[in-house]
Amino acid sequence: MADKPSDSQLRLLLAQFLFAHNVDIETLYNALGADLSAADPEAVSHMAGIIDGVTLATAKIRAHGIDNWAKS
Repeated sequence: MADKPSDSQLRLLLAQFLFAHNVDIETLYNALGADLSAADPEAVSHMAGIIDGVTLATAKIRAHGIDNWAKS
């Protein structure tokens, strides 16, 4: 059985998927039906950090390509 990817690897895979399919993270979040007004503030803060990281990675992939995004 293959090893489970780390959390950071999963975020990178998600960013690559979103880029490949031209999916906007905020649009995806809304499509999932997330109601931030009813969510735990700590959980929302954590999700915002993840979304920011995925958004940054996606922007870097778009600007520098999949092979060079982390070098920039």
